[in-house]
Amino acid sequence: MIDAGLNAVRINMSHGTQAEHGETIRLARAAAASLEKPLSILVDLSGPKIRTRTLEGGMPVELKEGQPFVITTREIVGNHREVSTNFGHLPDAVEPGARILIDDGSIELVVESKNETDVTSRVVTGGLLCERKGINLPNTPLLIPSMTEKDHADLIWAMDQNIDYVALSFVRTAEDCKQVKDIIKKLNKRKLGRALLVAKIEKAEAIENLDAIIAETDGVMVARGDLGVETSVELVPVYQKRIIEKAVANDKFVITATQMLQSMIENPFPTRAEASDVANAVWDGTDAVMLSAETASGKYPVEAVKTMVRIIDSAETIEVADLRKPVKFLQRPSGRTSQALSKAAVYAAEEMKTEKIAVFTESGLMARRLSAFRSGLQTFALTTSEDARNQLALIWGVLPFYHKDLNTTGEAQTDIDKTMFDLLNSDSTTTTEELLRVGEKMLLDAEMVDPGETMIMMAGRLSGLGLSSSVIVWTIGELVPRR
Repeated sequence: MIDAGLNAVRINMSHGTQAEHGETIRLARAAAASLEKPLSILVDLSGPKIRTRTLEGGMPVELKEGQPFVITTREIVGNHREVSTNFGHLPDAVEPGARILIDDGSIELVVESKNETDVTSRVVTGGLLCERKGINLPNTPLLIPSMTEKDHADLIWAMDQNIDYVALSFVRTAEDCKQVKDIIKKLNKRKLGRALLVAKIEKAEAIENLDAIIAETDGVMVARGDLGVETSVELVPVYQKRIIEKAVANDKFVITATQMLQSMIENPFPTRAEASDVANAVWDGTDAVMLSAETASGKYPVEAVKTMVRIIDSAETIEVADLRKPVKFLQRPSGRTSQALSKAAVYAAEEMKTEKIAVFTESGLMARRLSAFRSGLQTFALTTSEDARNQLALIWGVLPFYHKDLNTTGEAQTDIDKTMFDLLNSDSTTTTEELLRVGEKMLLDAEMVDPGETMIMMAGRLSGLGLSSSVIVWTIGELVPRR
C-alpha cells in the first residue's frame, strides 16, 4: 500500500491491543524504510464510547416503529423491550423529547419519560438491534471528559512509540484540545518538534465552537460518520467546506475521513459518486483523505489506495487558482514573521514563473506554514530530522527530504560535505550559500530539479523560532546564483 501511494497509517485504538498496534507500527515503518519513503503514524484515541450491552442468547432483536423501548443503567440481559447501557448518567443527561440514535442512526428513539435508572422511549425508526452498538445523543450536552483512563494510558504508550499525530475523539471545546496538547508536550521526547494534535470534528458542540477549537489544535479531522449522526446528513458537506476553509486559513492541516470509497470494501471499483466525493474534498483544500474499512478489513486494500491516488491526481490537474479564492492573501495583516516570509516566497515564485520552493526546516513548521497558502506550488522540505520528514508526509503539497549526517568519518569537510544541521546552526556569515548548495545537490540527486532551472529557496533561520529568515531566487548550477 505504501508503494501504491499511502502516506500515513492510522492506528485505531478502539480495537486491538497495544502490543498488536506496536507490531503494526514496526512493520509499517520497516516497509517505508525499505522503500525509502516517509510515512506518518497517526494514533486515534478511542474517546468515551456510549454503547448498549448484551442481549438474550447474543442474538439480535427487532424494534418496531411505535413500540416502547427502555434503555436502563441496571445490569440486565437485554431483549426486544429493554437493554442495558454502559453510560450510567444517561437518565441525568436526557430529557423528554430528546433523540437517541443507535447503531450509527439506523435505529431512532424519542425519550418519553425517565427515572433514576431507566429511560423510556418510543421507537421512531425501527430495525434490528445487535449487542454492544453505539449510542448517540444529538443535541444533548454530555458532562464527560474527552479522554478516558484508557485513552490516557494509550497516549502514554503512543508517545513511547514516537508517533507523529494524535487524534482526539469527542472534542467539544478548545479546552478539550488544550488538556491533551499539554500532555503531549509533557511526554514529548523529540529534540525538535513533537507529535501534533488532530481534533476530530464529530459533535454538534464542536461545530458551535469551531473557531476556538481550530485556534487551539494543530490540525483537524472532518469525521463525517459521527458528524452526520450527531447533526444531520445534509449538513455534512456544508460543514466539511466550512471546517476545511477555516482550518487552512489558520495554518492548520485537515484530514477528511469516513466512507470515501466505502463500496470498495466489497468491490474492486468505486462508485462515480465516491470518486466525486474524493475529488471534492481535494478541491475543498484538504491535506489528506482517509480510508478506513476499505483498507482495514476490505477485500481490495491495495486497489483502494491506488484508486484514491488516481482520483487525487486527476482532481489536481485543475489549477488551485481556478478552484477557490486565495484565502491567505485576503486576510488582514497578522504581524507574524512566518506569514510575511511565506507570502514573499509565494509572490517571488509567481514573479519568476516557477512552481518550486525549497525550504530548510528543522521541525517542519515552516513547510506547514507554506502549505497553508495552497498556492499550487511544489514545496520541497529539506530537513535534518527523520521525525520531521515522516510528519510532513501528511501535509498538502510538501515533498520532504531527509539529509543524512555526513560528518561521521572525522575527515576534513568541504562546504558541500557539511551537514545541514551544521549549517543551520552555524553563526558564520557564509553559511547561507553553503546551505543552498547542499539543498541544490539534494534536489539534483533526487531528479526534482534540472540545471539552469530557477526556483525559490528559503534558508537560514530566526534564532529560537525555527523559521526560515531568507527568501532567495536561486538558479540551479550557476556559480553566482541570481538573487
